[in-house]
Amino acid sequence: MSNYPKKSLRRLAILAGVVALFLTGCGSGSGVPIAAVRGKVTRNNQPITEGLVCFMSENGFGATAPLQPDGSYQLHSQHGAGIPHGAYKVIVQPPELEFVESEQNAPKAQKSNIPLKYQDFGTSGLELVIGDSALTFDIQLTP
Repeated sequence: MSNYPKKSLRRLAILAGVVALFLTGCGSGSGVPIAAVRGKVTRNNQPITEGLVCFMSENGFGATAPLQPDGSYQLHSQHGAGIPHGAYKVIVQPPELEFVESEQNAPKAQKSNIPLKYQDFGTSGLELVIGDSALTFDIQLTP
């Protein structure tokens, strides 16, 4: 009887182990260099207290951070307290709008205090390059 099937299975098992080790990495951490990003979102010098700040890189990596009652945010990603280095476009999204009943019993959306241009990556004009250092990226919304 030939040892060919046993050798093939052994090689396949070794190859699968090497691939698994490569995919999971060695040691702790993701191995992706990240930098901490925090900031504050304001409009008319008043904090925007609800919503999300969203970062999207040129290669499709994204991260979001909820706005705090003082308008501050701090980004976290699957890589830890920060995001990978690179160029990012940034938007500010309002919280999910609640519908309220109007006098005529037709639902009416509550108005957002975040201008529409800041809610789209193509029109926000907000861009940032993340490097080695932690940074603060404050956003002043204008009409």
